[in-house]
Amino acid sequence: MYRLTRKLFSLREVVRVVVVVILVTASGCSAIGSSSSGSAELPSEAEATERYASLDTVNATVTTVRTRNDKTTTIVTQKRERVRSFAYFERVISVTKTEETRPPRVGEGGFIIANRSRLVSYDPESNELHRMSFQTTDSATETTYPELLAAAKSNRPVSQPTSTPGISPLPVVPREDESGENSSAAYRGGNVTVVYNGTETIAGRETYRLEIAPANEDMSLRSQTLWLDTEFLFPIKRQTSFVANGDDYEYLVTYRNVTFNPTFEPGTFQLDPQEVPDDAQQVQFNTYESRAALADAASLPVPNPNMPAEFELDVASHRSTDPEVAMLRYESTSTDTHYRIGILNGTRNTTTGTPVQVGEYEARQTQTNRTVRISWSVNRTTYYVSRFPADTADDSTLLRVARSVARTT
Repeated sequence: MYRLTRKLFSLREVVRVVVVVILVTASGCSAIGSSSSGSAELPSEAEATERYASLDTVNATVTTVRTRNDKTTTIVTQKRERVRSFAYFERVISVTKTEETRPPRVGEGGFIIANRSRLVSYDPESNELHRMSFQTTDSATETTYPELLAAAKSNRPVSQPTSTPGISPLPVVPREDESGENSSAAYRGGNVTVVYNGTETIAGRETYRLEIAPANEDMSLRSQTLWLDTEFLFPIKRQTSFVANGDDYEYLVTYRNVTFNPTFEPGTFQLDPQEVPDDAQQVQFNTYESRAALADAASLPVPNPNMPAEFELDVASHRSTDPEVAMLRYESTSTDTHYRIGILNGTRNTTTGTPVQVGEYEARQTQTNRTVRISWSVNRTTYYVSRFPADTADDSTLLRVARSVARTT
């Protein structure tokens, strides 16, 4: 179950991107419209499932407050969502940053449209239209909100739901200026405990408050609170804290001005070409389930690395627009260790760090937080091989992988 949960995350999720960091849905602020209103008996799982199944669409103003290492970004959006089908239209109303070094991929006035296996976003500041396609998976094994209520009633652990809010729901591709190593995939794996902590009024709606905690200390998840609307079992507020690759994250997502089951016009979740200027730069991202498929799609030399036996390909990603970027991510079947292999069009700064010999090339080894990386450039192409966490294997294995990359490109 642990491996399956991580796989589902990798193929259906995406925060951050060279791809597109999806601005997570949410609205309001943590204290606004919130009041304690006592307790109520939780419904049975069958009744909860029926309530949740009666919800088809949601329209709301959503506020997402993301804190990363004490640096905060607040994003307010207007969101129309078709529940359970991964279809939504999210327009950015405002963005407020507090010393945040990484701006959101879509700024004020931009939008994101998701429709099952396709996602489109437009950022007015960069005048870039990002298109992304990705592999869909069967979500039948995902833990649902009714199952969380059942776990709270029966006092039993349950798998961490892959639909947990706060993180971009799509696969990740590295940016031109980084290796995309801040992936938070690992925090979703494993079981959690669920405690019912009474009802609470949020933005005028009565909610069940659920406290979620990791069942073991190895999980990156630290804590999570969900406020599920008692009528539809939809999370109109959620707070999540976790550690990802050495960075501390907290997401606070709140919905306000919520309308449940509104009627949307046909084409709501499709791009209107008139919304995008004619001179906008088109950027395409894709994910693949095999290295060979990525190699067929990319003009970059995609390596066939010699990986340790316990590692499997988790996702292959490609940005086709200049600068072209390709990435292979391998994960261990038994631990949280992962390797990233990136190929970037152009020569990047590989003059800092400790010199290491990778075949006929002199590379550089660096370490940031808990990630160690070896990188080198040749023929106007930059390669890197990274491992996270840095202390899970000796550097000789990382160097062996890097040398196999050099041999096969």
